[in-house]
Amino acid sequence: MTSGPQEGALGDRLSLWLGPILASALVRFLHRTLRWTVVRDRVVLDLHQAKRPYVHAFYHDQLLMMTYSYLGQAYGRRLVVLSSRHRDGEYVSRTLERFGHQMVRGSTGRGGVAGLKEMIRHVRGGRDIAFATDGPRGPRHRVQMGVIEAARLGRAPIVPVAFAASKKKPFGPGTRSRSRSRWLARSSPTASRSRCLRTPAARGWR
Repeated sequence: MTSGPQEGALGDRLSLWLGPILASALVRFLHRTLRWTVVRDRVVLDLHQAKRPYVHAFYHDQLLMMTYSYLGQAYGRRLVVLSSRHRDGEYVSRTLERFGHQMVRGSTGRGGVAGLKEMIRHVRGGRDIAFATDGPRGPRHRVQMGVIEAARLGRAPIVPVAFAASKKKPFGPGTRSRSRSRWLARSSPTASRSRCLRTPAARGWR
């Protein structure tokens, strides 16, 4: 026997409902099991205190724990995130919404122009916006122009953010180990210094 269209649609709806619940629970669980070190967060804290919006930029393959890199909630701020219109983007959107983020749907392939315009309106309205700078289709770790144009036209600085995790076993085999994770941006021990990327003022957006 084969399942009919109604059964398939029901399965899709169930998957879209249950998947983000399980994904958000997994992210929260992982966060509780890690020992965190935030490196050079003064860059974004100063922006939050000044109520100045910025562009939160990260690589697509570091999305899993990236929600915890945003520190604006303590200042009453909310992050607006650009997400793909593809099916995977729907899962990502529904998962991030469970952390209080606002989603804008669009990508470089489908709905890119409309999504970019909406992101620019958000940052000009005083809200922080976030991009996976290399996009879901890649090339991996190659920054696309969307994030740069959003920052330029929105007159906002870009703050690169990254996440890395390491596991250390300072004792012999069979003993407990400690997990360690660190936020890296150009704010990592391997980078020279942390900084905001200034973007030139742009002409009016129509």
